[in-house]
Amino acid sequence: MLDTTTDGGQERALAAAAVAGDRAAFEELIRLHGPALHRYARRMTRDADAVYDILQETFIAAWRQIGTFRGESTVRTWLFTICARKVVDSHRVKRAIPIDDRLIEPADPSPTSDPFASVSNEEFLDALEAALGELPPRQRAAWLLREVEELTFPQIGTILDLSPDSARGQHHRARATLQQRLQRWR
Repeated sequence: MLDTTTDGGQERALAAAAVAGDRAAFEELIRLHGPALHRYARRMTRDADAVYDILQETFIAAWRQIGTFRGESTVRTWLFTICARKVVDSHRVKRAIPIDDRLIEPADPSPTSDPFASVSNEEFLDALEAALGELPPRQRAAWLLREVEELTFPQIGTILDLSPDSARGQHHRARATLQQRLQRWR
């Protein structure tokens, strides 16, 4: 889970300062939420070059739209909403080119680690990545936002323009498909 080291009040103060034109406050919001946005965009788009374009477009759009931020959701949810739209836009422009993109980067094995476990973990991660890549985009997004970013279903619904129940349904279908495809590792 992303530890922003800020409470809601401090984050809202940064957002208010950014609305007033304080670039340093906006940069702090990006510093806090940028890594999570990068993880999300990287997993939703297989074209490594597109990830940086999506992030850049997200940050530009956020800066341009900061005056419209009303505080009805958290800044994090608002930024993820913009990023999710930029991901969809990037898929409309061109189809992503599949590249090796791991859900979780495995740690370097130590000399004392179990080689069988290491190979098995890599196989699992490869299978998980392949299974995630086969999910429909909304299911993949719902699963990543819930399981990796630990967002709530109302937040996921806001980001994906779904009701909380629809977000829960997308997550449920993704989870069921992943369980079926990853049966070997149960």
